[in-house]
Amino acid sequence: MPRTITVSTDVFAAIWAKREDGEENEDQILQRIFGCKKNTTDQISHHISSQSGGVYDSRNNVHFPQGFKIFRMYKGKEYCAIAQDGVWVREGVGGHFPTLNQLNHSIAAGNENVWNGNWKYRTEDGSIRPISDRRPK
Repeated sequence: MPRTITVSTDVFAAIWAKREDGEENEDQILQRIFGCKKNTTDQISHHISSQSGGVYDSRNNVHFPQGFKIFRMYKGKEYCAIAQDGVWVREGVGGHFPTLNQLNHSIAAGNENVWNGNWKYRTEDGSIRPISDRRPK
């Protein structure tokens, strides 16, 4: 079961500075650094995504169904992505991103909390909501 820890921005940046190819979250980076055996979180995430389509964020326990569209504004331009077969696909340029962080890094420079309200979605009634609304309360 994932646990949440609080770290400073400097520590967070240092963790990501140690990232190697194929590592997509802090847990994977720290598992390698500390020599911990891999857990099944990644396998579970992939299984859930491939079974039901869309993208599953295991860290936040959020499933974005197949075809779910999110968008954000950055420097006056709108960027959109769709949840598809376990990855985020950016509209217009393609590109496949397994995590929201990787998707966000393809647009905005530097580290940014993707749950801070920049990424949004349109509800069935047409209102615009931040993706953080989809996290369990």
